[in-house]
Amino acid sequence: MQDIFFRSEEHKQRLLSSLADIGKIFNGVPDTEYAAALYILTSDPFMWDVVSRYVSCDGIRIKGILKKVPMSTGEAALVKLAGNLFNGIAAHVDPLELIPLDETNFTIVLTALKLRREGLQLS
Repeated sequence: MQDIFFRSEEHKQRLLSSLADIGKIFNGVPDTEYAAALYILTSDPFMWDVVSRYVSCDGIRIKGILKKVPMSTGEAALVKLAGNLFNGIAAHVDPLELIPLDETNFTIVLTALKLRREGLQLS
């Protein structure tokens, strides 16, 4: 796996497990849309526990998450970015919403953008 930032080893395992569980790894290569979105959504264990029920092989229900899951402004910005990177139509995030994020979450944003652009190599 290429050198990418993970909040913890558990974050890495949550991402890989979620991709495998929903069948979004093809010939050892994760789907780029799912990988970028799930990289964000799995970064925090408490958030993932709540939002994982909105994720399936048929999509990620970002609008449902934003409507039904209580979250901070920063968490909402991350969820919107996950939706935008997933399919571009589920949610819109203004880049200025991402500026106030702490260093760790801002690094997650930058890494998710890179994953969406370049994909995730598991070898």
